[in-house]
Amino acid sequence: MNEKTKIVEVGGQRWHLRRMTPVDGSYCWQRLMAAMYRSAAQQPASAAPSEADEQRVKEAIEKSTPEQRLRTTCGVGFMYLTRDELEFMQRVSLAVTSRLEVINGAETPMPAVADSGKFAVPGLEDDPALVTALTTEALVFNLLPFLAENPTTATVGS
Repeated sequence: MNEKTKIVEVGGQRWHLRRMTPVDGSYCWQRLMAAMYRSAAQQPASAAPSEADEQRVKEAIEKSTPEQRLRTTCGVGFMYLTRDELEFMQRVSLAVTSRLEVINGAETPMPAVADSGKFAVPGLEDDPALVTALTTEALVFNLLPFLAENPTTATVGS
């Protein structure tokens, strides 16, 4: 669970993920959980799920992996983040993300963003879906340890 790097495939390309600083990772976790709270607080009382719906959700949670639950949490949470919170999460997530390129027969990590904060991978600035997917994957990799103690912590409706 504590591997320092991970290789993922996103958008048909291989990407190298590294660990965030503990301060950045814990801040991302706190903001994501606050967004989930805002999500739940904005649901009208009339939208309360039936017992059958609650049972289906419980069964789906039990069948899902922690990674799947965290990806779902990101998808919902992103909708309830402030612009500043989302920009922060994207910035720190992309700062630990590199595209793997084959150079002289070896895979070499090429940073997704430069030290200046500008996109370094051609076309990335024009692809919001890819930026969102990379942000999600970097967050899942970095925030998964928060679920180690309680695998249902990051689930909608828990």
